[in-house]
Amino acid sequence: MKRRYEDVISKSIHENIGIYFTVILFFTIGIAAGAFTIKALDYNKKQDLVIYLNNFFQVLNNQNIPNSQIFYQSLKNNFQTVFFIWLLSITIIGVPVTLFITTFRGFIVGFTIAFLIDGLGWKGLLFMFIAILPQNILYIPCLLIISALSLIFSLQTFRAKIKSVPVSVKSSILSYTAIIVIFFIIMCIGSVIEAYISPILIKSLSTYMIVQ
Repeated sequence: MKRRYEDVISKSIHENIGIYFTVILFFTIGIAAGAFTIKALDYNKKQDLVIYLNNFFQVLNNQNIPNSQIFYQSLKNNFQTVFFIWLLSITIIGVPVTLFITTFRGFIVGFTIAFLIDGLGWKGLLFMFIAILPQNILYIPCLLIISALSLIFSLQTFRAKIKSVPVSVKSSILSYTAIIVIFFIIMCIGSVIEAYISPILIKSLSTYMIVQ
């Protein structure tokens, strides 16, 4: 079964390289837009963001945030994103919206990383590696693949309807959904990292991270 899905994914990438490239391009555009937004902010707004981050570290240093709460919130956010993309793939209208979601997620990543580095310098870079990178190593590839699969499914369904090609809709949806579920499970592992590993690292460095 595992080998079967690996073959399906490998074949999908090979046959739809243009779609995967498009998804990565839109995600990259989002990252760039997020980074440029930070550069465009004036000094006072940047200072407000630094103050907010300082408050966050102070609260984190003095209070214990339940790991289960972080986990369920992360799980909820990822589920909503994946489910929405899956739902959109049922119709051709979902293509531009899926690309928008991908771009927006890239924007958040770019904005966050640029803000941390711009506002905290190498401390921000350190925070990025311990608080953002671990879970995003899983989140980002899964999101990009899910988005690409969504576009592929939408376009294939649309083409089949236009050409009046007989397609087993139920079988196609089940196979497509099964692959999406696999990548969502991988994202759940990222939620575990975000909830139970990253907070330990962040809390251990929270006092050091405060900007004086």
